[in-house]
Amino acid sequence: MTFKKNILCIGAGYVGGPTMAIIAYRCPQYKVTVVDTNPTRIAEWNSDDLPIYEPGLDKIVKATRGRNLFFSTEIERGIKEAEIIFVSVNTPTKTFGAG
Repeated sequence: MTFKKNILCIGAGYVGGPTMAIIAYRCPQYKVTVVDTNPTRIAEWNSDDLPIYEPGLDKIVKATRGRNLFFSTEIERGIKEAEIIFVSVNTPTKTFGAG
């Protein structure tokens, strides 16, 4: 299948995974890939035991995974192929200074 756009999300956590699942579900003409440095987390997204619980998320992921939603540890490849990139990684808490 030829996709209209190739979207990448770096970070398969509580924001990246569910957000990209919804985009894939609502936009089947887009290829959506979620990458992460944690192979265990990616394996969980590729299994029936998702790492995150949100009502209905499992049905959305099952409906799109392998069709237009993909989870991978191949970050460099994802970046090279992507037309749109979202960054959804943990933001460290500031431990010193103002602001």
